[in-house]
Amino acid sequence: MENNLDYQLVPDYYAHCLNEQCSRRSQCLRHLVAQADTSQHNVIRIINPKSIPADTNNCPFFKSNRKIRKAWGVKHLLDNVPYKDGSSIRQQLIDYFGRNMYYHIYRLERGILPEEQAYIQNVFRANGIAEEPQYEKYTEEYDFR
Repeated sequence: MENNLDYQLVPDYYAHCLNEQCSRRSQCLRHLVAQADTSQHNVIRIINPKSIPADTNNCPFFKSNRKIRKAWGVKHLLDNVPYKDGSSIRQQLIDYFGRNMYYHIYRLERGILPEEQAYIQNVFRANGIAEEPQYEKYTEEYDFR
């Protein structure tokens, strides 16, 4: 896989893996992060080499470097939904995300994770809305959770 990771997007707390003998390093986000690091960082978090199991196929620190599809924006999510249903759906989303987080999502300050998109789709279905939720945009990003 080509290393197209923008290191500026890596959270400060994210642990790097420096194990060059790992059989899964080419699919591991922690290894990709370590490869993308530059000499401008004097201190980084790393996985303790002594805690890495001999069988790296079962490494508890492995994190897939596959990107996830984040949705952004709910400003127009309810435009094609009847007002009565839209009010109920909006309240369910606020209850699920919390008011502050909902408005961060609304203002495009936070993306909507795949499992959150599935929840929103389920809310639509539960309220009798057959159409797919429409977001303002989508991005493909590494999952640093």
